[in-house]
Amino acid sequence: MADMIGGKYTVRGQGRPGRLGTWHVLSTEDGKVRGGVRLEERALADHATAQRVGEVVQAVAALRLPGLLNVTEQLVDGRYTWLITSASPSPTLAQVIASGVPVPPEVPLLIATDTAQTLLKLHEAGRAHGDLRPETIVLSGAGAALLAETGYTHALAGTTAGPGHDTAGWAKLLNYLASGNTDPAVAQLLRQAAQQAEATGGSAGLTSALPVLTSGGAKVAGFGDRGAVKALAANATAAAAGPVPVSAPPVALPPVSPGSEATVKLVGGSQSAPVPPRQAPAGVPPQAAPVPPQQPAPPVAAPAVAPDGATRLGNRAAEEQRRAASGPPAAPQSAQPDVNLRFGQGVPPAPPAWQLAAAANARPPRKRSASRRIIGFLSALMLVALLVAVGYKGWQWWQSRNPVAVTAIDVKLAKPITDQCDVKVDLVGTIRTDGGAGKVTYEWVRMDGQSSGALEQTFRSGQTSAEVHLYWDFKGEGTKEASATLRVLGPPTVEGSTAFTYHCKR
Repeated sequence: MADMIGGKYTVRGQGRPGRLGTWHVLSTEDGKVRGGVRLEERALADHATAQRVGEVVQAVAALRLPGLLNVTEQLVDGRYTWLITSASPSPTLAQVIASGVPVPPEVPLLIATDTAQTLLKLHEAGRAHGDLRPETIVLSGAGAALLAETGYTHALAGTTAGPGHDTAGWAKLLNYLASGNTDPAVAQLLRQAAQQAEATGGSAGLTSALPVLTSGGAKVAGFGDRGAVKALAANATAAAAGPVPVSAPPVALPPVSPGSEATVKLVGGSQSAPVPPRQAPAGVPPQAAPVPPQQPAPPVAAPAVAPDGATRLGNRAAEEQRRAASGPPAAPQSAQPDVNLRFGQGVPPAPPAWQLAAAANARPPRKRSASRRIIGFLSALMLVALLVAVGYKGWQWWQSRNPVAVTAIDVKLAKPITDQCDVKVDLVGTIRTDGGAGKVTYEWVRMDGQSSGALEQTFRSGQTSAEVHLYWDFKGEGTKEASATLRVLGPPTVEGSTAFTYHCKR
């Protein structure tokens, strides 16, 4: 039987191991693809570890960076806790390579530029990934490379990730992609970018390496083609799972043993008291909490009776309300602590008895006069209008910063030039996009080396093209072969050019 998560997500496909638990592909009732990681108790070894992980998950989710596999929701379903993501967590780059599907030689260039851009945005926000490798890079259905599990590894280990970790991991990734690339020129370009990043180090290493990729990638056919990444992700998924009909039934989650899953209490305004870490058995020396292994424990059959509340990490809000009506709670049967990931809005506890009594004895509120009701209505109406205005401005602000992908560039003369002297040539460049909203930075470069410098063109949502102009004055007698290039300053870099002849004979 299929598993439903929170009554609104259905499990699709088999899971894969992660740092905090097992990742699964989920779908909503209307067919939208989502991801979810089912947390495992061994990943949250003690109270301090759970706090660190919760803080990292909350802080990274608040950034809402487009290059991350963003956590959008936390659900407690029975005794399981799930972190829900905005996109599918599969396939990872590691799964793509393991599937044996051929990787087009230009695709690693796009993966490299995507991941570098996202890492730089993380660094600007004061964060770092800390564990960049093929297992933490997801190829999305939109053709982008997304970073998953940002900061998880260092939060589990109690260390702090920094830009140096990311640059070293990125350089190692590029060398790995170069080793399996079938195009010697692309492989050499990847190695050059990795060498540049390692030589400089930190965020500056990524910044200095990106131009190496973009300038060299502009000469590679297909560089920046999101369609190639989409096809690669789809083919890798099909190769791993085999052909799946549209009407294929959802997948049931495997059973788990007691204590292997974590039901994490959502904490809102109230703070729970710190819980001491678990004590090691007698005769066993204490050890530091290790980073959880990459492979999850093999599933075993679920017990006939659900494990006692003291043997799992619990969300006890509803149970505590029932116990409040019947008397004080019974003493726990073991010393295993509850773990709280402190993010998200939790279930409020039952109110104290004195509050219930005060509410019962309180006098009913007096009826407001007609004038007060009218004033209240007008105030509410003004508040709604203010909220709508603020929401619209916020939507416009988001649109102006939502990434827009350039798909092609065309350059041509506005009108042919005849054999005449002292003319102003009008060059028209057409920038074509995928219809996203945002700003595109571009420059005009003439054959004589003159550049317009960085310019910006704003695109509205749904706008797929825009024209930009370069005016070039020619004076004097003679014949001159001329050309100009319109270049979008990516990454990835996309450019187009045209050539023409100026001829003047007096």
